[in-house]
Amino acid sequence: MRGRSYQQRDGGRRGRSRGGNYSANSSEAPRAQQIAWSKEMTSQDATVNSVLLLFTTHGQKFSVRNVATAAHRVAKIGRKQSHRLKQDNRINALATACLNSVKDFESQHLANVAWAFAIIGIEAPVLFNAIAD
Repeated sequence: MRGRSYQQRDGGRRGRSRGGNYSANSSEAPRAQQIAWSKEMTSQDATVNSVLLLFTTHGQKFSVRNVATAAHRVAKIGRKQSHRLKQDNRINALATACLNSVKDFESQHLANVAWAFAIIGIEAPVLFNAIAD
């Protein structure tokens, strides 16, 4: 990637979470911070609570990739706690963030988010319809 402009690396899609410090959301944190949050969510020490706490604290600054990662990690780590997750209001906030990011998600993000909410049994028909569109 060295020597190529951001636009070339990104395929000309400004505002995506790939490379550079450009963001779809002007309040999105810098790339280095996005990477740190991603590492925190995907570490072996991550728990459902730690991922949801990170999302609750910093989610408004997450890139679309980290929004999708948060959903995926919560489901992967917490799939056996689905009955408890269904009662956690932070899941609804995460579903709303996913819905607000759908138009910016890449296909892998869409797949991960759909899988996440299906695996923990969260009823989110508006989100699933947006993913299907």
